[in-house]
Amino acid sequence: MFNFSKFVLASILLFIFSNAFAQIETKTYVVYLNGKSKEQFNPYTYFDFKNIERKLLAHLPLYDERDLPLNHNFVNQIESPQVNVLLASRWLNALFIHTNNEQISRIKALPFVKQVDVFYSSKQKVIASENKDLTEVDQKILAYQTERLQVKEFANKNLTGKGIRIAVFDVGFSGADKHEVFAHLRSNNQIKATYNFINKNENVYLGGAHGTNTLSCITGIYKGQKMGMATDADFLLARTEWSAKEDKQEEYFWLAAAEWADKNGANIISSSLGYGSDWYNVNDMDGKKSVVAFAATVAAQKGILVINSAGNEYQDDWKTIITPSDADSVLCVGGTNPFNDRHINFSSVGPSADYRKKPNISAPGHVIAANPNGTISTTFGTSFSCPLVSGFAACAWQSNRSLTNMQLFSEIEKSGHLYPYFDYMHGYGIPQASYFANANKNKPLANFKIIDSLEQNNEITIQITDTVILNQFKVFDVFTDFMKENGIKNQEINSPAGLNFYWNITNASGKILHYEVILINTSNAIIITPENIQKGNILNFHFEGYTQTKTIE
Repeated sequence: MFNFSKFVLASILLFIFSNAFAQIETKTYVVYLNGKSKEQFNPYTYFDFKNIERKLLAHLPLYDERDLPLNHNFVNQIESPQVNVLLASRWLNALFIHTNNEQISRIKALPFVKQVDVFYSSKQKVIASENKDLTEVDQKILAYQTERLQVKEFANKNLTGKGIRIAVFDVGFSGADKHEVFAHLRSNNQIKATYNFINKNENVYLGGAHGTNTLSCITGIYKGQKMGMATDADFLLARTEWSAKEDKQEEYFWLAAAEWADKNGANIISSSLGYGSDWYNVNDMDGKKSVVAFAATVAAQKGILVINSAGNEYQDDWKTIITPSDADSVLCVGGTNPFNDRHINFSSVGPSADYRKKPNISAPGHVIAANPNGTISTTFGTSFSCPLVSGFAACAWQSNRSLTNMQLFSEIEKSGHLYPYFDYMHGYGIPQASYFANANKNKPLANFKIIDSLEQNNEITIQITDTVILNQFKVFDVFTDFMKENGIKNQEINSPAGLNFYWNITNASGKILHYEVILINTSNAIIITPENIQKGNILNFHFEGYTQTKTIE
């Protein structure tokens, strides 16, 4: 028989307990500690052998105080049923926790707690990519995304990233455990470890398309065609992002993943992630303010080459690079348009907030990538410029294992097709494998001359002297045959055929005051009219591998 009085009593109790529970406000905190564990630390048993190998090759100490584990006694005093420890950071000597006001008051009073920070941030996430069916033009792009970085130069030297371990941080790698483009990774046991920092388990094969997209641009093979260059590298796959929201907690997951990648012997971190206007302002992008910039800097100090996307903010009010690409020791990668070899319209630009040179280099930002459902399709974003360079870097490092991470950083910059020319859209340009694969580095021949008439009419005439180059339009070889065969006019893909002439104005300290790309397609002479130039300013010109400078006297 139904007992009405018992039902009412149970309902009242449930109401009371529910309201009492609801009144207990919980927040997320970072708890910084004083002091580390005094336990004996053995790097040979704590770290993966690849970590030891990396540090020995770079002549780095096997460990320092940042590597020591947190004091277990401290952690035990903080933990309780009401304190959810989300992660622990050795490098920060901190715990990332979720708890209530009562517990945080107790924790603040502990003598070994140095500082407690609270933060709020949670926004809907938008992944900057777009997928559609593969077309014939897309087939050309698939070849171009590695050929533009001269994949054949590496292939001829059997440089495929073998012996290099790449950690990839992303939203997850849904379908990558089954997709045909990663069959070689599975059959050769090239995925060495995985970890999901969101769910605290090893399952990373979930979370949307983005991670699967990026991984394919490092190492994918589609019907014998390389989608990325490092097909023989080993991989560490980390899920550090939620799929549906943007939250500052993801920076701490990135930090934890960097510590995990270091411990597991990563040589390269490839991160198509970044943080900007959700909780920072542009002036914060100085490489020092964000958690991820700190984490990336420490990772670089540990001998890891950190490669990160510049961001996709150019068409927004933000416009500039995002963090951790703002960190000095992070190789920041901007995006180019495969149809004209110039800056692609969404790619974030430099400089950093403190006027350092960013992005460092660039690569195609319109690519063909793998999808979780077993297909491949076209997609857009500096999210894909970054992994293309990560695969390139693995092959370059394989060519000379004596290089330190920062030496390799510098050499990749020098391999850029614009080097030594630089601007805030393209960096030093697209890395070229021939720089690493060929012993003979021929000095580029002059292909233009400067006719200075600044004093008379404030003009500089650039005379192209190599008419053979002028008639080749070699940047567009991948697409011109297809366009001719199908009657496609250049205007229909917003890509007038021609060659790019780059020039800029810098002050004596190297800050770029103005930069521009001029399309050369009808004449062997162009006229430049620089404005507001002053004594000591430097004009820099670049055309098809040759750079020339002029100082204003």
